[in-house]
Amino acid sequence: MDQEHASRRAIRHGLLGLAAVVLVALAWLKPLDHAAETHVKAGLARALATFAVARTINGIVSVAQETGVAVQPGGVGMTFAPGQLLDPINDLVEQVSSVMLAVSVSFGIQLLLLHLGGSVLVSTLLTAAVLACAVLRWRRTKVPPWTWRLLAALVFVRFAVPLATSGSELAYRYAMASEYAAAQGQLEGAESAAAPAGPASGAADRSAGSQGFWEILKAVPKWGESKDDVQQRGRIEQLKARLDAAVEHLVRLVAIFAVQTVLLPLLFVGLLGRLLSALLVPRRL
Repeated sequence: MDQEHASRRAIRHGLLGLAAVVLVALAWLKPLDHAAETHVKAGLARALATFAVARTINGIVSVAQETGVAVQPGGVGMTFAPGQLLDPINDLVEQVSSVMLAVSVSFGIQLLLLHLGGSVLVSTLLTAAVLACAVLRWRRTKVPPWTWRLLAALVFVRFAVPLATSGSELAYRYAMASEYAAAQGQLEGAESAAAPAGPASGAADRSAGSQGFWEILKAVPKWGESKDDVQQRGRIEQLKARLDAAVEHLVRLVAIFAVQTVLLPLLFVGLLGRLLSALLVPRRL
Protein backbone atom coordinates (compact mmCIF):
# COMPACT_ATOMS: atom_id res chain seq x y z
CA MET A 1 0.00 0.00 0.00
CA ASP A 2 2.82 2.38 0.89
CA GLN A 3 4.51 1.69 -2.42
CA GLU A 4 1.27 2.26 -4.34
CA HIS A 5 0.65 5.48 -2.43
CA ALA A 6 4.20 6.66 -3.18
CA SER A 7 3.74 5.80 -6.86
CA ARG A 8 0.53 7.83 -7.06
CA ARG A 9 2.19 10.73 -5.32
CA ALA A 10 5.09 10.59 -7.78
CA ILE A 11 2.69 10.58 -10.73
CA ARG A 12 0.81 13.50 -9.23
CA HIS A 13 3.99 15.47 -8.71
CA GLY A 14 5.09 14.67 -12.24
CA LEU A 15 1.80 15.95 -13.68
CA LEU A 16 2.00 19.09 -11.57
CA GLY A 17 5.56 19.68 -12.76
CA LEU A 18 4.54 19.19 -16.37
CA ALA A 19 1.60 21.59 -15.94
CA ALA A 20 3.95 24.15 -14.37
CA VAL A 21 6.38 23.90 -17.29
CA VAL A 22 3.56 24.22 -19.84
CA LEU A 23 2.10 27.29 -18.11
CA VAL A 24 5.45 29.05 -17.92
CA ALA A 25 6.27 28.17 -21.54
CA LEU A 26 2.92 29.44 -22.78
CA ALA A 27 3.33 32.63 -20.77
CA TRP A 28 6.74 33.48 -22.23
CA LEU A 29 6.68 31.99 -25.74
CA LYS A 30 3.20 33.47 -26.40
CA PRO A 31 1.84 31.06 -29.02
CA LEU A 32 -1.72 31.74 -27.85
CA ASP A 33 -1.12 35.49 -27.92
CA HIS A 34 0.16 35.52 -31.49
CA ALA A 35 -2.78 33.46 -32.74
CA ALA A 36 -5.27 35.58 -30.80
CA GLU A 37 -3.77 38.83 -32.13
CA THR A 38 -4.14 37.56 -35.69
CA HIS A 39 -7.76 36.63 -34.99
CA VAL A 40 -8.58 39.98 -33.43
CA LYS A 41 -7.03 41.90 -36.33
CA ALA A 42 -9.07 39.83 -38.79
CA GLY A 43 -12.26 40.60 -36.86
CA LEU A 44 -11.36 44.28 -36.69
CA ALA A 45 -10.85 44.38 -40.47
CA ARG A 46 -14.29 42.82 -41.00
CA ALA A 47 -15.92 45.26 -38.60
CA LEU A 48 -14.29 48.27 -40.24
CA ALA A 49 -15.35 47.04 -43.69
CA THR A 50 -18.97 46.79 -42.56
CA PHE A 51 -18.73 50.17 -40.84
CA ALA A 52 -17.39 51.77 -44.02
CA VAL A 53 -20.21 50.33 -46.13
CA ALA A 54 -22.82 51.47 -43.60
CA ARG A 55 -21.40 55.00 -43.53
CA THR A 56 -21.36 55.14 -47.33
CA ILE A 57 -24.99 54.06 -47.50
CA ASN A 58 -25.82 56.61 -44.81
CA GLY A 59 -24.21 59.36 -46.89
CA ILE A 60 -26.09 58.37 -50.03
CA VAL A 61 -29.38 58.25 -48.13
CA SER A 62 -28.73 61.66 -46.58
CA VAL A 63 -28.16 63.17 -50.03
CA ALA A 64 -31.22 61.42 -51.45
CA GLN A 65 -33.38 62.88 -48.70
CA GLU A 66 -32.75 66.34 -50.11
CA THR A 67 -34.04 65.38 -53.55
CA GLY A 68 -36.97 67.44 -54.79
CA VAL A 69 -39.31 66.57 -57.66
CA ALA A 70 -41.05 69.57 -59.23
CA VAL A 71 -44.42 69.17 -60.97
CA GLN A 72 -46.96 71.68 -62.29
CA PRO A 73 -50.40 70.06 -62.36
CA GLY A 74 -52.86 72.44 -64.00
CA GLY A 75 -50.22 75.15 -64.11
CA VAL A 76 -49.84 75.16 -60.29
CA GLY A 77 -46.24 74.65 -59.21
CA MET A 78 -45.66 71.93 -56.60
CA THR A 79 -42.49 70.34 -55.22
CA PHE A 80 -42.41 66.86 -53.70
CA ALA A 81 -39.52 65.51 -51.64
CA PRO A 82 -39.87 61.71 -51.99
CA GLY A 83 -36.40 61.28 -50.56
CA GLN A 84 -37.75 62.25 -47.14
CA LEU A 85 -39.44 58.86 -47.00
CA LEU A 86 -35.95 57.42 -46.61
CA ASP A 87 -35.72 58.84 -43.10
CA PRO A 88 -36.58 55.55 -41.29
CA ILE A 89 -33.93 53.67 -43.26
CA ASN A 90 -31.44 56.45 -42.66
CA ASP A 91 -32.06 56.22 -38.90
CA LEU A 92 -31.53 52.46 -39.01
CA VAL A 93 -28.30 52.78 -40.99
CA GLU A 94 -27.02 55.39 -38.54
CA GLN A 95 -27.74 53.06 -35.64
CA VAL A 96 -25.98 50.20 -37.42
CA SER A 97 -23.00 52.49 -38.02
CA SER A 98 -22.87 53.30 -34.30
CA VAL A 99 -23.01 49.61 -33.41
CA MET A 100 -20.24 48.76 -35.86
CA LEU A 101 -18.11 51.56 -34.44
CA ALA A 102 -18.63 50.06 -30.97
CA VAL A 103 -17.69 46.63 -32.34
CA SER A 104 -14.50 48.07 -33.83
CA VAL A 105 -13.67 49.66 -30.48
CA SER A 106 -14.33 46.29 -28.82
CA PHE A 107 -11.76 44.62 -31.05
CA GLY A 108 -9.32 47.43 -30.26
CA ILE A 109 -9.87 46.87 -26.53
CA GLN A 110 -9.22 43.16 -27.01
CA LEU A 111 -5.88 43.99 -28.64
CA LEU A 112 -4.99 46.25 -25.72
CA LEU A 113 -5.94 43.58 -23.17
CA LEU A 114 -3.86 41.03 -25.09
CA HIS A 115 -0.80 43.24 -24.78
CA LEU A 116 -1.46 43.98 -21.12
CA GLY A 117 -2.06 40.34 -20.22
CA GLY A 118 1.05 39.30 -22.12
CA SER A 119 3.28 41.91 -20.51
CA VAL A 120 6.56 40.97 -18.84
CA LEU A 121 5.16 41.91 -15.42
CA VAL A 122 2.20 39.52 -15.62
CA SER A 123 4.33 36.70 -17.02
CA THR A 124 6.92 37.21 -14.29
CA LEU A 125 4.32 37.15 -11.51
CA LEU A 126 2.73 34.04 -12.98
CA THR A 127 6.10 32.30 -13.21
CA ALA A 128 6.92 33.18 -9.60
CA ALA A 129 3.53 31.90 -8.41
CA VAL A 130 3.88 28.64 -10.37
CA LEU A 131 7.37 28.03 -9.03
CA ALA A 132 6.32 28.80 -5.46
CA CYS A 133 3.42 26.35 -5.59
CA ALA A 134 5.54 23.69 -7.30
CA VAL A 135 8.35 23.95 -4.72
CA LEU A 136 5.95 23.82 -1.79
CA ARG A 137 4.18 20.79 -3.20
CA TRP A 138 7.47 19.06 -3.97
CA ARG A 139 8.62 19.58 -0.36
CA ARG A 140 5.27 18.23 0.84
CA THR A 141 4.57 21.54 2.50
CA LYS A 142 0.97 22.66 2.67
CA VAL A 143 0.36 25.43 0.17
CA PRO A 144 -1.60 28.34 1.70
CA PRO A 145 -5.07 28.73 0.13
CA TRP A 146 -4.37 32.32 -0.85
CA THR A 147 -1.41 31.12 -2.95
CA TRP A 148 -3.66 28.88 -5.02
CA ARG A 149 -6.15 31.72 -5.43
CA LEU A 150 -3.38 34.06 -6.52
CA LEU A 151 -2.16 31.49 -9.03
CA ALA A 152 -5.68 31.03 -10.41
CA ALA A 153 -6.12 34.80 -10.72
CA LEU A 154 -2.80 35.19 -12.56
CA VAL A 155 -3.60 32.33 -14.94
CA PHE A 156 -6.96 33.95 -15.64
CA VAL A 157 -5.43 37.37 -16.29
CA ARG A 158 -2.71 35.89 -18.49
CA PHE A 159 -4.77 33.53 -20.64
CA ALA A 160 -8.43 34.58 -20.48
CA VAL A 161 -8.30 37.06 -23.37
CA PRO A 162 -6.21 34.89 -25.75
CA LEU A 163 -8.42 31.86 -25.17
CA ALA A 164 -11.68 33.84 -25.42
CA THR A 165 -10.71 35.66 -28.61
CA SER A 166 -9.35 32.51 -30.28
CA GLY A 167 -12.42 30.51 -29.27
CA SER A 168 -14.73 33.23 -30.59
CA GLU A 169 -12.85 33.40 -33.89
CA LEU A 170 -12.94 29.62 -34.35
CA ALA A 171 -16.67 29.58 -33.64
CA TYR A 172 -17.10 32.40 -36.18
CA ARG A 173 -15.16 30.53 -38.86
CA TYR A 174 -17.09 27.30 -38.44
CA ALA A 175 -20.58 28.68 -37.84
CA MET A 176 -20.84 32.29 -39.06
CA ALA A 177 -18.25 32.95 -41.78
CA SER A 178 -20.48 31.96 -44.69
CA GLU A 179 -23.37 34.01 -43.31
CA TYR A 180 -21.11 37.05 -42.92
CA ALA A 181 -19.67 36.69 -46.43
CA ALA A 182 -23.14 36.48 -47.97
CA ALA A 183 -24.55 39.44 -46.01
CA GLN A 184 -21.46 41.61 -46.56
CA GLY A 185 -21.45 40.81 -50.27
CA GLN A 186 -25.11 41.75 -50.63
CA LEU A 187 -24.52 44.97 -48.71
CA GLU A 188 -21.56 45.96 -50.86
CA GLY A 189 -23.63 45.16 -53.93
CA ALA A 190 -26.38 47.50 -52.77
CA GLU A 191 -23.77 50.21 -52.09
CA SER A 192 -22.15 49.89 -55.52
CA ALA A 193 -25.53 49.86 -57.24
CA ALA A 194 -26.49 53.11 -55.54
CA ALA A 195 -23.14 54.88 -55.82
CA PRO A 196 -22.73 55.55 -59.56
CA ALA A 197 -25.11 58.53 -59.59
CA GLY A 198 -23.42 61.92 -59.47
CA PRO A 199 -23.91 64.60 -56.84
CA ALA A 200 -27.08 65.96 -58.40
CA SER A 201 -28.79 62.80 -59.49
CA GLY A 202 -27.10 60.64 -56.84
CA ALA A 203 -29.44 62.20 -54.33
CA ALA A 204 -32.19 60.30 -56.04
CA ASP A 205 -30.59 56.92 -55.46
CA ARG A 206 -32.59 55.94 -52.37
CA SER A 207 -36.20 55.58 -51.34
CA ALA A 208 -38.43 54.09 -48.66
CA GLY A 209 -42.09 54.38 -47.91
CA SER A 210 -45.38 52.79 -48.70
CA GLN A 211 -46.25 51.62 -52.17
CA GLY A 212 -49.51 53.52 -51.96
CA PHE A 213 -47.69 56.82 -51.79
CA TRP A 214 -45.69 56.01 -54.88
CA GLU A 215 -48.82 55.10 -56.80
CA ILE A 216 -50.40 58.41 -55.77
CA LEU A 217 -47.25 60.29 -56.72
CA LYS A 218 -47.21 58.63 -60.12
CA ALA A 219 -50.84 59.60 -60.65
CA VAL A 220 -50.15 63.34 -60.26
CA PRO A 221 -50.46 65.10 -63.66
CA LYS A 222 -47.01 65.20 -65.18
CA TRP A 223 -47.30 68.09 -67.62
CA GLY A 224 -44.81 70.74 -66.68
CA GLU A 225 -42.55 68.14 -65.06
CA SER A 226 -39.01 68.16 -66.44
CA LYS A 227 -37.25 65.15 -67.84
CA ASP A 228 -34.59 65.33 -65.11
CA ASP A 229 -37.26 65.19 -62.40
CA VAL A 230 -38.76 62.11 -64.00
CA GLN A 231 -35.34 60.46 -63.99
CA GLN A 232 -34.72 61.44 -60.38
CA ARG A 233 -38.01 59.99 -59.26
CA GLY A 234 -37.23 56.73 -61.09
CA ARG A 235 -33.84 56.48 -59.43
CA ILE A 236 -35.38 56.94 -56.00
CA GLU A 237 -37.85 54.15 -56.69
CA GLN A 238 -35.02 51.82 -57.72
CA LEU A 239 -33.05 52.77 -54.65
CA LYS A 240 -36.05 51.95 -52.46
CA ALA A 241 -36.03 48.34 -53.61
CA ARG A 242 -32.27 48.02 -53.07
CA LEU A 243 -32.36 49.43 -49.55
CA ASP A 244 -35.31 47.28 -48.52
CA ALA A 245 -33.14 44.23 -49.23
CA ALA A 246 -30.04 45.79 -47.62
CA VAL A 247 -31.81 46.33 -44.28
CA GLU A 248 -32.07 42.58 -43.67
CA HIS A 249 -28.36 42.09 -44.32
CA LEU A 250 -27.46 44.96 -42.00
CA VAL A 251 -29.40 43.34 -39.18
CA ARG A 252 -27.71 39.98 -39.84
CA LEU A 253 -24.27 41.55 -39.71
CA VAL A 254 -25.03 43.28 -36.42
CA ALA A 255 -26.22 39.96 -34.96
CA ILE A 256 -23.05 38.18 -36.11
CA PHE A 257 -20.73 40.76 -34.57
CA ALA A 258 -22.76 40.89 -31.35
CA VAL A 259 -22.39 37.14 -30.94
CA GLN A 260 -18.67 37.20 -31.74
CA THR A 261 -17.68 40.19 -29.60
CA VAL A 262 -20.08 39.86 -26.66
CA LEU A 263 -21.79 36.50 -26.20
CA LEU A 264 -18.98 34.11 -27.14
CA PRO A 265 -16.18 35.93 -25.23
CA LEU A 266 -18.31 36.03 -22.10
CA LEU A 267 -19.06 32.34 -22.52
CA PHE A 268 -15.40 31.35 -22.89
CA VAL A 269 -14.27 33.60 -20.04
CA GLY A 270 -16.93 32.09 -17.78
CA LEU A 271 -15.89 28.55 -18.71
CA LEU A 272 -12.23 29.33 -18.03
CA GLY A 273 -13.12 30.81 -14.65
CA ARG A 274 -15.11 27.72 -13.67
CA LEU A 275 -12.33 25.43 -14.87
CA LEU A 276 -9.69 27.25 -12.83
CA SER A 277 -11.96 27.24 -9.81
CA ALA A 278 -12.43 23.49 -10.13
CA LEU A 279 -8.76 22.68 -10.71
CA LEU A 280 -7.18 25.01 -8.17
CA VAL A 281 -9.35 24.38 -5.14
CA PRO A 282 -6.72 23.92 -2.37
CA ARG A 283 -8.27 20.94 -0.63
CA ARG A 284 -8.31 18.92 -3.84
CA LEU A 285 -4.64 19.42 -4.44
